[in-house]
Amino acid sequence: MKKIDITSNIKPKKNNDLNILTSGAFAAPLFEILKSYKNNKSIKLYFGSSFGDAKNSVPTRLKQKQVFDIIFLSSDAYHQLSKKRLIKHYTKLDIVDSEIAFAVKKDNQITYNYNPFLFVQLLKQSKKIAIAASASGIYLKESLFPKLKITNYHVVKGKRIGSVIAEDKTFDLGFQQCSELLPYANEVNLVGTLPTKLKKRFIFSLTYHKENEKIEKIHQFLSFLKTKRVCSIIKKKGLTPLI
Repeated sequence: MKKIDITSNIKPKKNNDLNILTSGAFAAPLFEILKSYKNNKSIKLYFGSSFGDAKNSVPTRLKQKQVFDIIFLSSDAYHQLSKKRLIKHYTKLDIVDSEIAFAVKKDNQITYNYNPFLFVQLLKQSKKIAIAASASGIYLKESLFPKLKITNYHVVKGKRIGSVIAEDKTFDLGFQQCSELLPYANEVNLVGTLPTKLKKRFIFSLTYHKENEKIEKIHQFLSFLKTKRVCSIIKKKGLTPLI
């Protein structure tokens, strides 16, 4: 198995390997899962956000006619891409439930008790908020932030929000799926998830072509995803298994 840089636009080649494309929320769990998969040497892993026009996003890759055997992406993105006929004749399987979390600078030991009023005050007091150009960012930008009258944010493309908060002095608070922030737990202060009344449920799915000539390899991998070992990894990475 070869790990591909998350900012890379490397295109898959026609071969006997399983070419898997994953969005950010499932990237860290998937890479950990593949370490335990006996046939991982025959898997090529690619990354791209579920939404947006970044050079390596799922929509961009599909518009460029890039072909993948399995795609992990948000369920909302799947339905949008299906309507645009960028995903045709594919089977969809919901695999995990995800939540948005937020982080601040490592030395900022703020108190957070999931109170909606205090949460809004925290946002308004922030210098600049970083949000991702993905499913979480779309919800914040188009739904939650307008409702709360939050304007001090910036959509960050092509970078993990955890690294932005850790390294960029411009931002003092950032939002992304919990599973995407967890890898930066030693570099930032991962505060928590959204208050209950402000949460949105994010379902991430996998999709594959039913008539793929590699269907046997795909089914073997899907069977592995349903094992207790994989469910344990998924939970440790901040997600709730649905399979």
